[in-house]
Amino acid sequence: MARPRPLAPLLFLVLVAGLFLPACITDPVTGESVLGMPMSDDEEVAMGNQYAPSFRSQYEGAYPDPELQAHLGDVVHRITGASHRPELPWNFTVLNSSEVNAFALPGGNICITRGLLHRLDNEAQFAAVMAHEAGHVAHKHAAQGQGQAALVGLVIGAVAVGASLADSELATIGATLGAVGGQLLLLKYSRDHEREADQRGVEYALKAGYDPREMAGIFEIFKSLKEGGSTPEWLSTHPDDDSRIAAVAEEIASKYPQVARAPGLVRDTPRFSALSGRLREAQKVYDVYDEASAEFAEAVQAGDSSRFPSILARLSDCASRLPGHALFVSGSGVVLHQQGRVDEAKQYFARAAAMQPDLFEPQAFLARIAFAQGDAAAAFRHAESARVLFPHHPAGHYFAGRVLDARGQTGEAATAYRSVIELAPEESEEYAFAAQRLKELEAGATASPTPW
Repeated sequence: MARPRPLAPLLFLVLVAGLFLPACITDPVTGESVLGMPMSDDEEVAMGNQYAPSFRSQYEGAYPDPELQAHLGDVVHRITGASHRPELPWNFTVLNSSEVNAFALPGGNICITRGLLHRLDNEAQFAAVMAHEAGHVAHKHAAQGQGQAALVGLVIGAVAVGASLADSELATIGATLGAVGGQLLLLKYSRDHEREADQRGVEYALKAGYDPREMAGIFEIFKSLKEGGSTPEWLSTHPDDDSRIAAVAEEIASKYPQVARAPGLVRDTPRFSALSGRLREAQKVYDVYDEASAEFAEAVQAGDSSRFPSILARLSDCASRLPGHALFVSGSGVVLHQQGRVDEAKQYFARAAAMQPDLFEPQAFLARIAFAQGDAAAAFRHAESARVLFPHHPAGHYFAGRVLDARGQTGEAATAYRSVIELAPEESEEYAFAAQRLKELEAGATASPTPW
């Protein structure tokens, strides 16, 4: 399945060190010795937990449907309980992004996006996707030879997760602040790793009571995406879909002949059918939102503010059709902010943050607005929330650093500025300010004058 878009220089340095210090690890599934980066289970879990918040924020946080999350979480629990590493602290989230994706981080954080989930035909397909992802974790693919370099990519420059904050309004509404001008790297596994994960997908789904033959339908979905010209980037590194269909059929026939004689295997459940039907109806609203997002980005690029009222009207309609979904409210705030209607935008961002506390975008904008309006306490509070939600994004670090600097807490401000330099693109105003101010602080400068 897909790999998320990870980020972190510290992890990169660890992995690069691993590249130059070849070692062997034991694959927990096969028991074989393979090239990789040695790490304990605790270290693997800690690594995944360290980066999980940033991955979730990059995909707009959790999809706001507790019933859906709970039912699918139960399915995942059965899958991971059937895996070779059931003792890991597995965690599952449906992410509120229209992007077609599913991924697992080291240590057991598994995610699927709304964009992939609504395309699945039945619960057995969902189980197979999750079993595939659990297979990557079970094999420790992230730590294996090719995986250790691919985990964050060989070009760490792309850790600049976004454009300058000043360009944030140019992003599509659904993108996190700073998504223009930079993109988080894809975590990619080798084709051999994908084949192994497909094998575990069959094995774990079957052990959990699901019909593994439904996995073929997932590859048919991928084929249709390619034929429609909307192939997700991560699919380009995967084995050919027809080959995967044939390989899975052969795997089942050769290793699990009992499947053909097991009529009790689960294909779908009434609960999944009802919940996924509700999700597909919600996706129709998100399709309108995605179109409005794209039009907003185009309008800003063209300097055509005349299109903003229509965009706001569509976002308002989305919010009325799905009243518990904060992304539409936050999106309206982005448009209002671009129009210069800052106080109105602030109200929308505050509503969105209250509706969905794990949504990064409103916290980042609220920090920016509070800073501009001279409310240091609010600016710092929202900046800290942004740093927790998306620690590998420069926005929270930047505004926290500015407030700390003005308060005379220069040591903490310097730490925040170093994070900005590490994460922001060099051409951004935030990078330039942080770099210059850090030089001054290291030379013994006093606290900066209060900027408001």
